[in-house]
Amino acid sequence: MTVWWNDGLPFACTACGKCCHGRGDVAHVYVNYQERKRLAEFLGLSLAEFNRSYTRVEDTGHRSLRFVDGHCIFLDGPLCTVHDAKPTQCRTWPFWEELLESEQAYQEQVLDFCAGSNAEGPKVSAESIRAQMEATEAALGEP
Repeated sequence: MTVWWNDGLPFACTACGKCCHGRGDVAHVYVNYQERKRLAEFLGLSLAEFNRSYTRVEDTGHRSLRFVDGHCIFLDGPLCTVHDAKPTQCRTWPFWEELLESEQAYQEQVLDFCAGSNAEGPKVSAESIRAQMEATEAALGEP
């Protein structure tokens, strides 16, 4: 299947933390059961304690990480305090299906926002992008 990003896209995270901030009504990091278990273990908490302290239940029934002062609860300055255990949704940004629907969507939601997506960064292959999209969709599909 040929897509507009078939030759890959440049991306190298600059660890600026901008993607960890909410933008308008976009302030959700969904976390499925396995991700919550991994994060709880990483923090030395029970799953129940982690859920109570760090997540909220969305209208859809999915759990998401809490946002505090407009950013993810695990953001400290520009850095993620749970980087080694961070959710799939965080690991795969900006290669989400809705961001790659069109060049215009990618321009508005990624290129105009993220310094790491500049044309001088290393290219991520289309194969890797597809794999990241699939991982995100699979993680989001789990409760």
